[in-house]
Amino acid sequence: MTQKSRGQRRLVPVERRTPIDVSIVAKRVPSFPIISRVDVSAVERWRQSLKDQGKRVGWSALLAHAYGQVSLEIPELRDVYVARPVAYVYRHPEPIASLTIHRSDSAGKERLIWARIPSPQALSLEDLQAKVDYYSTAPIEDFFKDGLRLERRLAIIRRLNWYLLMRWSGRKRAKHLGTFSISNLGHLGGLNLHHPIVTATSLAMGPIQPDGHCDLALISDHRVLDGVLASQAILILLDAIRNATYNN
Repeated sequence: MTQKSRGQRRLVPVERRTPIDVSIVAKRVPSFPIISRVDVSAVERWRQSLKDQGKRVGWSALLAHAYGQVSLEIPELRDVYVARPVAYVYRHPEPIASLTIHRSDSAGKERLIWARIPSPQALSLEDLQAKVDYYSTAPIEDFFKDGLRLERRLAIIRRLNWYLLMRWSGRKRAKHLGTFSISNLGHLGGLNLHHPIVTATSLAMGPIQPDGHCDLALISDHRVLDGVLASQAILILLDAIRNATYNN
């Protein structure tokens, strides 16, 4: 009789601990997506013209810059809901972008890291793209020390840390996690509508179609934002993206 081969069981890799922890705490965030089909053909032509000049500005940098400006115009986008000890809403004084970046670490393992950029709207698109490039290529130990330190701790310590960060201090949550995040898979042909969020809002962009349109999604924490305001934010965001390209 031929013996069936059995699968293998292994411990969770250290580099997967943070995404798992984020997924667990994000279950308590009642989020909803608003999706708009937008025309970005003019912006894409501008991006291509930069390539002809030997320059590059990616969509993540564009979105971070423009949404930072929108967050100043719509202060609710900088709100954080805090449940303990008494429920309250905290408003951070500046937008902080949290970019989800998939890259290799020093050991050659594929992983996710989160890069925080305070007040991205105050930077030029070139400087902002330089920061994105730095976070995508520099040694992770140079800028993700707290995250690496936390993921090496026992699960109970990590969960307690996340619990306190998410439910007890709006200021620390905004400072360490950002006021908004960006998860962009459009260049890979995907639109990530249901990724876990630990910020008030999160942007996702789909692939650009031949006619210059794409799906732009804003995923929001329903405790601080409603659908009407989220829809308005997307409309203002598109204008902010176009203005950013005109001014550069």
